[in-house]
Amino acid sequence: MAWNNIGIFLERFKGLKPPKQFTRDETAGAVGRAIGVSVNPEEIEERGGVVYIKTKNPILKNQIFMNKEKILEELSNTLGNRIKDIRF
Repeated sequence: MAWNNIGIFLERFKGLKPPKQFTRDETAGAVGRAIGVSVNPEEIEERGGVVYIKTKNPILKNQIFMNKEKILEELSNTLGNRIKDIRF
């Protein structure tokens, strides 16, 4: 049996993100794909299947609210049915 360097094995795990950061990035990406507006991932938090977007921009809130179903569909493509709602 040939012994390989453990560094080669662990190399594939370097790119993994913590689940919270992954959800933030995917939500920001889904909003961008759905309505063409970028959202800072640091303004996004997920708790209990609900995504909370902390923005004070009323125009952005309105755009997200009006396209909520489209954004949730984008999220279901990447995260499955883990996210049930978007709130502010």
